[in-house]
Amino acid sequence: MIKIYNDIGVSKESAQHCLYSLKFYIPKSYSVEYVSALEIIEGNGLEGTRLFILPGGRDLCYIESLAGKGNKRIQDYVSGGGNFLGICAGGYYSGTYVVFAEATPIEVVGPRALGLFQGVVKGPVLAPYYYGSHKGASAARVLITYSTDEKDCYVYYNGGGYFVDAENITDTVVIAGYTNGKAAIIKCSYGLGSVVLSGVHLEYDPCMMQHQALKHIRNTLKQYNEQRVKLFKHILALLSVG
Repeated sequence: MIKIYNDIGVSKESAQHCLYSLKFYIPKSYSVEYVSALEIIEGNGLEGTRLFILPGGRDLCYIESLAGKGNKRIQDYVSGGGNFLGICAGGYYSGTYVVFAEATPIEVVGPRALGLFQGVVKGPVLAPYYYGSHKGASAARVLITYSTDEKDCYVYYNGGGYFVDAENITDTVVIAGYTNGKAAIIKCSYGLGSVVLSGVHLEYDPCMMQHQALKHIRNTLKQYNEQRVKLFKHILALLSVG
């Protein structure tokens, strides 16, 4: 079973793309369900879960809902051998410290208790972010550096971060980088479990992107969709799904 976190602060788009993509790209033997903060906190939300996904949205809302018991449940799940995928805000939330939009009106800077990645997550890395808008969105080129035949691809980006000094942190490998050399997707260990964090939206399928504001990048994403799917499937395989 695969569980996608879906509660206050989660981007409706990100959650829907996760659900849609997984239903197409994984074996039919897996079920995919949403899980709430309360279900996680009560202790049974992650039982029997092969992969837990924390999608894009607002990291501050994740703190409000998961601080304390929720974080501990997730940590116990992963350290006991579970698999975790954090995307965009899910990636910011999963480090030990976040630096987001520093010195701007929407600045968010401070420690994070989940700490699946023992490092800082900083962004936005490619363009300013605008809450509730696609204004800063782009088709981001990422250079793939870890265990796949694909060398690069274009994926949806909107406000994501990079994983500071990831290449020098124990039990951490860079799967893909932005063209400026900063780590865009990483894999790390946490106890007996595996964690992949991504600053880009691997889950976004351009065929589902109907918003008029995304027309300028949708065609580029469609041209590289085969490479994106291969990268996404590769990452799922790293997380024991496939």
